[in-house]
Amino acid sequence: MNNYKSYTLEDFLHDESFRNWVQGVGNQEVFWITFLNKFPEKQEVFRQAEHIIRAADVPADRISEREIRNEVQLFIERAGQIDPTVSGIPVASGRPRIFTQKIFVRWAISVAAMLLVSVGLNWYLNKTKTEASGLTALRTGPADLVQTSNDTGKPLKMTLADGSEVVLSPKSYLRYPSQFADSSRIVYLVGEASFSVKRQGQSFLVYTGEVITKVLGTRFVVRAFDQDKKITVQVQTGKVSVYVAKPKLVHSEKEVKGLIITANQAAIFEKDISQLSKTLVKNPEKLTKSSVENISRYDEVPLPVILHDLEKAYGITVQFDARNFMDCRITATLSNESMYEKLDILCRTISASYEIVDGQIIVSGKGCQ
Repeated sequence: MNNYKSYTLEDFLHDESFRNWVQGVGNQEVFWITFLNKFPEKQEVFRQAEHIIRAADVPADRISEREIRNEVQLFIERAGQIDPTVSGIPVASGRPRIFTQKIFVRWAISVAAMLLVSVGLNWYLNKTKTEASGLTALRTGPADLVQTSNDTGKPLKMTLADGSEVVLSPKSYLRYPSQFADSSRIVYLVGEASFSVKRQGQSFLVYTGEVITKVLGTRFVVRAFDQDKKITVQVQTGKVSVYVAKPKLVHSEKEVKGLIITANQAAIFEKDISQLSKTLVKNPEKLTKSSVENISRYDEVPLPVILHDLEKAYGITVQFDARNFMDCRITATLSNESMYEKLDILCRTISASYEIVDGQIIVSGKGCQ
């Protein structure tokens, strides 16, 4: 068992499992994705090792060794022609000029080396940033993963092997197998994407850092940028389960702590405190197959009837005391307002209020006597 608490940069670089994960190879994806959640104090050295391995994996076909040697030699020759006393470099008194010149040349060589490292790093970063979006095969275990990156400023629509559709947001990338296995369909997302999953026998799982979203067939949006403090999953239609990944799940432990979210609900995972909670989306939309097609004119209609209509239209549970509100008769025209605006109108009419608790709407008030 490795003692990860004492891991150094060299330990990460020599760890075959870690190197395989960085290079898209191996079968411990979940462990390394959730590593920093267990060992947050290792974030700096973890990222350094990751960058070094990625940089070393880039083919050096742009700058030849001969060009590098020529540039270094030219820099040293020019540096050797500079008088150290004129260049502003302090020279110890009493030392021969030839000796100080050697020190200066050594200093110039060090500067040249640092300069070349900086140039090489900038070239690699620029190459990565400007590389055209497309498909890149990434080896992982027995099958190949494919990566699609969206380096454009517009959403990128793509279709997976099972017929599921994905709309990849800018600055995002998705990793997935060219052909899904019979047991499950697994993809890995960094950034944001909208999924329209085709219903099949096996589950469809989206890995985003520490959070796993599991569905059979539905439409939902996942946002999981590295710089964000939260990971969000918003359901448009259907039902999904969202839970926190466990690197090593004990076989006897059957319970998985997570959330079930349905249309117009959202799951939010706060990275700082590792907490998963349920709420509603910012702008709930009517369900396409709602039994209530138009909510418009109400004339002296009991409030519970209107609230039930809202439940059916948006697929969101509305909790209230039906007996308390039965005598509240509403006359109103509700048309293009958002769901929250409709609730505001209804609540103001009878001096009531509402709040969102665990992905549900709770309406409270004194009622109408």
